[in-house]
Amino acid sequence: MFALAITLLLISTSPPSSFEQIKRFIYDLIPFFLCISLIIVIWHEHYIFFFRYGLRNGKIIALNTLFLSLVLFYVYPLKFLTKLILVPIAYVLGDSSLQTELSGLISAKDIGDLMIIYGIGAAGIFFVLMLMYRHALKNAVELELTELEKFDARSKITTNLLMGLIPVLSVILSFIFRGHWLAGAIGGVTYFLYTPVMMVHEKIVDRKRGKLIDLQIPEKHNNQSED
Repeated sequence: MFALAITLLLISTSPPSSFEQIKRFIYDLIPFFLCISLIIVIWHEHYIFFFRYGLRNGKIIALNTLFLSLVLFYVYPLKFLTKLILVPIAYVLGDSSLQTELSGLISAKDIGDLMIIYGIGAAGIFFVLMLMYRHALKNAVELELTELEKFDARSKITTNLLMGLIPVLSVILSFIFRGHWLAGAIGGVTYFLYTPVMMVHEKIVDRKRGKLIDLQIPEKHNNQSED
């Protein structure tokens, strides 16, 4: 499914037949690599979940199907959004033909609607991942999870909740300013919150995880002494 998502990124790309098309192809590499990077991040989270827990029950199959469907939905809004990054590049390079081509992609007032569509897909992906980790935590006894592994599962639940709430905030703000050119700008800038929010979250998680490990080490030594 992830391979299909990457294929969808390339499906509209045809081999260049002139030097002008080669230049366009090089420009398109920028949004393409951005798309690939984000899809790989999502794939990695998906891979880590199944590597850790290996669940195969009905609920996980349903959630996984929803997750993969959302990834496929997410691809085209993501591709379109990343292509807009070429707009300032075209003006910096002074490429008038590229400026003309990109100017017809979307009007400024419609970018807010694009942020709404993109935000719904992004939020959905992370919320489904959160539900998958919640399900794994509920099956902690069956999976024989240690206290540290249960802590990691709870941390992932919070991580994916935060990752999903920022797109939700972007959707809300884009909807409030819908129809105005500010909608797209505010909706896009909202994603810069990821850096401070996730840095603070990871710092808190690392501190708590370190304390939990410190508590387990003396207990492990005591058990070895008794043996």
